Amino acid sequence: MLRSKLVQPAILAIVAATFVPIAFSQSQDSQSVAEAARKAREKKKDAAKPTKVITDETLDVKKSDVQSAVAEEDKIAGAPDARNQPQARAANPAAANPNAQAAKDEKLKKELTAAKEQLKQALMDVDLLQRENRLDQDAYYSKPNYGNDTAGKQKLDDEQQQISDKRQQVEQLKTKVADLQKQAGESSSQP
Repeated sequence: MLRSKLVQPAILAIVAATFVPIAFSQSQDSQSVAEAARKAREKKKDAAKPTKVITDETLDVKKSDVQSAVAEEDKIAGAPDARNQPQARAANPAAANPNAQAAKDEKLKKELTAAKEQLKQALMDVDLLQRENRLDQDAYYSKPNYGNDTAGKQKLDDEQQQISDKRQQVEQLKTKVADLQKQAGESSSQP
């Protein structure tokens, strides 16, 4: 009995010593988490907003704005007077008629977009033909007597020819797109 009276306080002291630091550390952890959250909110407020990248697509420039800017160019001090330079107009007919150049650029842009769409469609067709051919090959070669199936072999040969033709078409379209992009790059670099 004496022993149990001594053991009980010792056990209570051990249990208390175990739980007090745990409770104290939980209190500190919750404070540090709250502090971290406050700091994160402050950083978020202080963070700079993302910069806006300006491209041709994001600019909303109207043709009349461009024409008025060209007309204002004559009024800028130190700018060469294009009216007194007939050789400059003869060398660059697009400068003489900015509407013609804009129309040409617009036509070129539409043609390039159409060519890109055709190329995309042709690439999808090649992929589809190749997948279909693989399935037909699996079906053909899975037959035990596939050597005797002349119709199946002819079908595979025809599909291979279609794939080859479509690949040639893709190469032609790639060349066309590259040429149009080159022309668009040259026309946009002209003043």
